[in-house]
Amino acid sequence: MPSEIPRLVGDLVTQMTSGSAPAYRTAMKRLAQAARAGGPETLTATVEALAPLLPGLSGDFAMTAVLAGACVEWGASPMALAEVLPRRASEAMMFNGVVPELWDKAARGRPLPEPESASAEDLVRTLTGPRRWRRGVDRNTMTRIAKSWFDMEDWLKALITVMADADFRAVVPDDVKAELREHAAAVAHRSQRAAWAGALAAVLDEEPLVVVDPRTHQGYALTMSGVGDNGQLHILLADRLVGDPGHGMVAGDRPARSWVEAATSGNPRLSPDAPAIRRFRLFDGQGAYVGPEGVPADIAPLDGTRVLVLHPPNGDYALGVGRVFEHMTPTLRLDRILHPAETKRWLARVAPAVENDLMAD
Repeated sequence: MPSEIPRLVGDLVTQMTSGSAPAYRTAMKRLAQAARAGGPETLTATVEALAPLLPGLSGDFAMTAVLAGACVEWGASPMALAEVLPRRASEAMMFNGVVPELWDKAARGRPLPEPESASAEDLVRTLTGPRRWRRGVDRNTMTRIAKSWFDMEDWLKALITVMADADFRAVVPDDVKAELREHAAAVAHRSQRAAWAGALAAVLDEEPLVVVDPRTHQGYALTMSGVGDNGQLHILLADRLVGDPGHGMVAGDRPARSWVEAATSGNPRLSPDAPAIRRFRLFDGQGAYVGPEGVPADIAPLDGTRVLVLHPPNGDYALGVGRVFEHMTPTLRLDRILHPAETKRWLARVAPAVENDLMAD
C-alpha cells in the first residue's frame, strides 16, 4: 500500500472519532487528492483501506462510502467493497423505510423533515428519546435508523457505481441481491437511486435466453449479461437477430448504428428527432407481454429457461434512451441458430400471446 494512504486514512478516522464535520471534510479532501494523484494502484489501496470502516458509519460520515465509489470511478478495483457495501446499503434502505412510521409515533403531529434539510439532529433526538413506542430497540440501532433518513442516498451513490461492474456483481451473494431488491422496492417511490439500486441488483449475467419466431419457425440461443432494462434488450435483440432470412435471421429493418451505440458504449441518450424504433413486440414463454419498461429478470422462465416470442410491431414505439446505466457494459451473444426440431419443441411449449394488455401495442 502506498505509504501516504494509511496515514491519511488514519487521519480521517481520527476526525470521525472527534466528531468534527469540518475537520472530517478536510481529511476527506486530502485523501481524495492523494488517491487520485497516485493512479490505479493507490486508488485500489484507498478503497481497501476504507472498506473495513463502512459497516460502522452513518450520518455525515457515510460520505466515506461516496469517496470509495469515486475511487472506483477513477480507476480502482471495487472488489474490496463486495462484502460490506451492498449489505450496508441494503440496511440503509431497510432503516429508511421505517422512519416515517416511527416519526409519526414519536413526533406528535410535527412534519417529518425533508431528507435534504438540516434537521438531522432533531430527527435523531426525537426518535432516540425515552419513549415506550421504541419497544426494546436499542439506542444505537435507533440512531442508525434515524440517520438513514439523511444518509441513504450516500450509500446508494456508492452502490450504484460498483454494481455496474460485472465482476463485482458476480461475487455479491444472491441473498444479498434479493434483500437489495426487497428494500429498494419499499423506498423507490421517494428515491430514484433506490429504484436504480434495485434494478442493478436484478441484473442477469451469463443468462441463457431462447428467442423463437412463430412466423418463420426460427429459433435462437443467446446469452445476455449486463442488460439494464428491456428497452435496451429490444435494441440489442434487433441488432443480433435482424438480417438475411436466407441465412436464418429475422426479416426486417436493421436498427440504426446510433441506436446500438446508445445501447452499448456511446451516449445513452438518443435525439428526440431520431429515437430508436422497436422492431418487434416481445412476449414470454407463458404468453405475458414483455414491455420495454421492465427488466430482463422479470421475464418468467419456462421450464427453467427465459424464452421470448417475437411478434410484429404495432406502429412505431419510440425509445429515447439506449441504456439506463451508462457505465454498465452489456453483452448479448448469439450462440447459435436452433435446429428446426429444437425450435419446434419450444414453439409447442410456449403459451399463446395474451394481447389484451393495452400497452402491448
